Amino acid sequence: MAIRSLEVQHFRNLKDIHIKPLPGLNYIIGPNGSGKSSLLEAIHCLGRGKSFRTHKTNRLICEGYSSFTVLGQVQQHGRQFMVGMQRERGKSTIKLAGRLIARSSELTQALPVAVLEPGLHRLIEEGPEHRRRFLDWGVFHVEHGFHQIWSNYRRVLAQRNAALRSGGPRASIVNWDQELVQTGDQLDQARQHYLKNLMEYVSLYSQKFPDLAEVHITYQQGWREGESYADYLAAQYTSDKERGFTQFGPHRADLRIRIQGVDAREYLSRGQQKVLVALLVLAQCEQMRMQDTSVVVLVDDLPSELDTDKRRMLMQSLTETGAQVFLTGTDSSLFPLDDTEHGMFHVEQGQIHVAG
Repeated sequence: MAIRSLEVQHFRNLKDIHIKPLPGLNYIIGPNGSGKSSLLEAIHCLGRGKSFRTHKTNRLICEGYSSFTVLGQVQQHGRQFMVGMQRERGKSTIKLAGRLIARSSELTQALPVAVLEPGLHRLIEEGPEHRRRFLDWGVFHVEHGFHQIWSNYRRVLAQRNAALRSGGPRASIVNWDQELVQTGDQLDQARQHYLKNLMEYVSLYSQKFPDLAEVHITYQQGWREGESYADYLAAQYTSDKERGFTQFGPHRADLRIRIQGVDAREYLSRGQQKVLVALLVLAQCEQMRMQDTSVVVLVDDLPSELDTDKRRMLMQSLTETGAQVFLTGTDSSLFPLDDTEHGMFHVEQGQIHVAG
């Protein structure tokens, strides 16, 4: 399992919460505005050091208080340790297994957290940054050393862009090209290798939903196919210099998602898009489980567009990943409950109690 116990203090409208979730499904039930989504946000902070609903962390502090605290006992790879985050105005303090950490990547590695929320469809409908973020989260947890490769590429890219803007001689710019190409090729290869393996899991999950059969995802590397990054970078030098930034490379990569040969944006309804993205995330979780990594999945409002059968299939898929799952809803009747062991927590006015 992942989270064995969770304490939340002064987080949004949650004043003092202490729960012990089960390893599998955990239902968070309560009226709108009661604090259900706030609990999911707190768990997200525990795994990523930030909310999935706002980048303004100060807004998460309960009105009338100076800070919030989230503390969890985590079990991962056969060992138990504590993870904690405290936020005061303008400053976050994060501890992992008793030591202060400065990089959120350490937190993410220790407690992988995936989110299924009402805006799922954005991964398909909106810009490539959503799809890169989805892809890189998975690669980070599966491909050893990926974070260092990604960090090196971003560092060299920033330095090359600074040289392009400075108006200096060509030599001062192309000095960065060799390292950019080297790290860019490593980044590209890691992503392509990951996606190839991920598609095996995607195919298994999509078979449960006939209208999502024949999902095909291709990786677009961010520069012209069939041409080396080094050659393409050199060919674009003049254009890059005029614009003051590096126009092409892995930082412009994208995923092309098609259903039966048609762009998913054109083929699928909004509800179907949400189900497809959910299946993609669950495929990532299943892939990570094969590496003995426990994942926490936060489901904020199971898509209301789904009929009963699709809800049941999605719930079954959630269970099969072996992930620890937290689902919110206004009423337990919204969930196709069966005999599977699950936790049930009721939330009202910022207070949480276990259902009897």
